[in-house]
Amino acid sequence: MSDTPMRADPLYVGMAHHKRRSRYPCQRLGTYIIRLQTSGGCEALIDGAFVRIVPGDLLMFRPGDPYELILKDNSIDYYVICTGSWVDRWWDGFAPPRKTSIPLDDELLKLWSRLEKETLIAGGAGSELTDYTLRAFCLTLQRLYETAGPEKASSPAYTAYGIKRYIDQHATEPLTLEQIAKHAGISISRTVSLFKRSFNQSIMSYAIEARLAVACERIRHTSMTLDAVAGSCGFNSYTYFHRQFRMRYGLSPRQYREEQQKGASL
Repeated sequence: MSDTPMRADPLYVGMAHHKRRSRYPCQRLGTYIIRLQTSGGCEALIDGAFVRIVPGDLLMFRPGDPYELILKDNSIDYYVICTGSWVDRWWDGFAPPRKTSIPLDDELLKLWSRLEKETLIAGGAGSELTDYTLRAFCLTLQRLYETAGPEKASSPAYTAYGIKRYIDQHATEPLTLEQIAKHAGISISRTVSLFKRSFNQSIMSYAIEARLAVACERIRHTSMTLDAVAGSCGFNSYTYFHRQFRMRYGLSPRQYREEQQKGASL
């Protein structure tokens, strides 16, 4: 029996935004690819034919598979390209389909972001932390598939998380209930009630929460004026932004920046 430790190595992790229609030429893969369509669309070569891929579709390919994409305008996807003996064993036991849809929860999205950051820090050399973060990501992905499965992809929970994801992606843009309902493929009244029932808050309340989260990042990590932060995060009025910020965090935007700067200088 080999003493070589099992490895899970993320090689590339990130987000790709293809502004114009393009083609990803056919190749035989030497690694595993996990790809999630989050906006726009594409076509993927699956079992010898091109299949339409829409937001929420998950593609999973293994070494040796042919891989070819036709990307549409403004296609956005998240991807993990990985390898390793642990991934070999996990993939064989899981045997995922090349294309499926899963309801995405916050845990998976946070793991995806964490994996990207750790992979960048490791610089492609691999580390114990990237190894175990990738394992956690893979197992979470499998659990979501097994508990929801493709037959439940149209369930209310899946639709609700799709609405939430859409708001997250477009929070800093002008948003209307009509747009959100159209994306979800259901009526406005059903969109509003489904979101409220699923997350115990209104769509507007969550959109403001998402905008404020982006504002905090920009206050902390940029030198933008507070007026500019408010405008870039979808608030038409600084007065309204100031009021919502204070209600949410108990500080004004200026006080928040000062606290962050004070903490960074210690």
